[in-house]
This record gives sequence, structure tokens and C-alpha cells, in this order.
Amino acid sequence: MVLYVDDRENNVVIHKLFARLGDRDQDSRGLVQVKRLPSADYIIGDWGIEAKEINDLYHSILGHGRSRTIVGQLMDLKDDFPTPMLVVYGSMLKPFIPGRKRRPSKAELVKETQRMRQTILNFKSTFQLRFPEVRFMQFDTMDDFVAFLVTAHTQKLIVGVDTHTHKAVKTQSTDPQVLALSSLPGITQTHAEQVLEKYGSLREILKLKTRQKDLMTIDGIGRKKAKLILSLRDNYMS
Repeated sequence: MVLYVDDRENNVVIHKLFARLGDRDQDSRGLVQVKRLPSADYIIGDWGIEAKEINDLYHSILGHGRSRTIVGQLMDLKDDFPTPMLVVYGSMLKPFIPGRKRRPSKAELVKETQRMRQTILNFKSTFQLRFPEVRFMQFDTMDDFVAFLVTAHTQKLIVGVDTHTHKAVKTQSTDPQVLALSSLPGITQTHAEQVLEKYGSLREILKLKTRQKDLMTIDGIGRKKAKLILSLRDNYMS
């Protein structure tokens, strides 16, 4: 099984993978092949992995200098792979203030760093609700991320991949939207199932036309729980 890497990925990561697993284009025994991928940055069997260095994640959330935000990338990822994953690596934020002719002050850099940190936190806090099908992982360093890719690839070589079995298990599992809603404080699985039965999907629940008093007609959903559900609206629909 080959580990496929998008040719637009970080060259440092690519060369670290070559050193560990070998370049298929240079040696037929190599296990890493770089090519243009329509979606995902890395493919291991049925896993499609979108990888973001922490600063790249911030700019992808806001769409800085990009034709698409992280939301569009993840929508494609979940449609194209049985097991879609978002992996973030790195921990040092690098604030950048565009349009400045002078060097930013320390206070300005601190403020921008706080803004970056809050934006990333908001994204991560609502990630499971917005993308219940996508797995999320985070590593402190690039080397940890590379080690994860190598280990995951090796394990999949050992155990093999049965996508038909995966799909069969997935259809029998609990609706991920139920899991997402029931993760809210005070919202049980029964509450979540009743809300979804009424509205059809999480996205429909959080549309602007949904009113608090309508949610409160559902058995067990009072004012506090209705407000909690609707408080997710801004982050989920952005």
C-alpha cells in the first residue's frame, strides 16, 4: 500500500517521509508517492487526511489568500473518503499584521496572537458539530505528525483495509448528529433524536428560521436547552 502525498504539501514533511519510507518514483520498493490529489493532502488506504500547520489552519479558517476556506476542503474530504481526517500540527503561532510600513509593536503582536488563538479555539469548539463525520487529531510538532503518518501506514499494511466492512459498520452506528447534539450539557441522546426527528438535520435546526419557542415544543427541551442549541448557530453556519 502506497502513502500518497499531494505535491503542494510542505517539502520538509515530504522529505522526512521519503527518509522513513522511501520514494516510489525513485525506487519501486518505496512506499511514498507524490502526486496531485483532488482532495486530501495524504491518502492511506481509505483514510483521507487534510493536514494543517497551526498557522495555516488559522488562515484557512478565515480564507486569507485562498480560493476556499477549510470548510470547503472538509466538505470535499467527507464526500470522497470513508474515513476523513483533519490533522493539525505545530503549536507556535506567528502573528502577521498586513499593510504595516513599520514593525508592529509588542502589544499589537500580542493582540493579534490572542485573536488567532481565539479564532482557532472557536473552530475547534464547534468542529464535532459542524463535521461529525471527520476525525480530528493534533500534534505538537511536525516530527510527531510525520511519526503518526509512518505508524498509521505501517499498521494499515499489517492489518489491511476492508472498505466494505467499514461502510457496513458505519451504517449501523449511531447517527453522528445525535452524538454531536447529545454532547451538549443537559442534552440526552433521546432529546437529540427527538430534535432531529422534528427538523431532519443539524443544519436545518440551526437555520435562522428556527425559533427558540419551536424547539421548546419538543418534550424535555426547555428554555435553557433551546438557547444552548441555538447558541451554536453562528459558528456552525459560518
